[in-house]
Amino acid sequence: MIIGHKRQWNFLKSAFLGNHLPQAFLFEGEERLGKKKVAFEFIKTIFCEHKEDQKKPCQNCQNCFLVEKNNHPDFIFITPEKREIKIDQIRDLQNKLSLKPILSKTKAIIINDAHCLNIQAQNCFLKTLEEPKNQTIFILISSLPNVLLGTVQSRCESLKFYPLNTKEIQEITLSQEILHYSSGKPGKAISFLKNQNSFLEFQKSLMVAKEFLTKDLLSNFLFIRDFFPKDKEDNKNEECLFLLESITWHLRKALWIRTQGNVNKNALLKTKKAIELTEEAKMLLQTTNVNPRLLLENLILQF
Repeated sequence: MIIGHKRQWNFLKSAFLGNHLPQAFLFEGEERLGKKKVAFEFIKTIFCEHKEDQKKPCQNCQNCFLVEKNNHPDFIFITPEKREIKIDQIRDLQNKLSLKPILSKTKAIIINDAHCLNIQAQNCFLKTLEEPKNQTIFILISSLPNVLLGTVQSRCESLKFYPLNTKEIQEITLSQEILHYSSGKPGKAISFLKNQNSFLEFQKSLMVAKEFLTKDLLSNFLFIRDFFPKDKEDNKNEECLFLLESITWHLRKALWIRTQGNVNKNALLKTKKAIELTEEAKMLLQTTNVNPRLLLENLILQF
């Protein structure tokens, strides 16, 4: 079941029913919005064996089942290996695309976290987009689409996804706490529901981030020193990313509050700038081998 994103889903179904599918889509939007879920459901729709197009995907036929399990012979799902999609993965994709479809008339490819394609992989993939073999549809999913080469972006139909409103998230849970902390992201709400420890860790991270945003420069440098003990400094990427997400959560909340009352323009601009800097830091942490300790230290110097 798709939570929200009705406009995007209607657009996709309309393109499918009208036989106007582009060769490639780029699903853009923040993490955990449900972009991957929509992509899987759309691939099911294309492969579904149900005779009535309006009732696709039926969720019951063999093709729907195989796509759901990521086991369909004509469906290829590519995801980063150690935060990177390498050229060997794209070459392997090209070899598979040279073969004819087995169960369907077309082949479908989802590249998850497409911004993790390294430059060699992007250039290699560009040739695939320019000269596709057989009938193929590509869906690239990215929370950082600007990292992709302009030539890759230009060959994709962009479809943007946005955080959902509270009413839509209520389809998942009625917990006011989860509704509040999920920030309109169904993926995050589902994760919190499935894993109570994850929810508690996020709340704990929010408390740390709040302190981080209210301390002076010296206190934050001391905090970073303690956050990165020398014997564990190389294994802190995930925790650092979690902290940056929590900092962003507080900054966006502060931005919303400041836009509701008498707006202090300087404070508003400062908060917006802090959000941009934090998002940039997240991007660097996710797409490069940047040192997370130096990243945080540089961030607080710019706040």
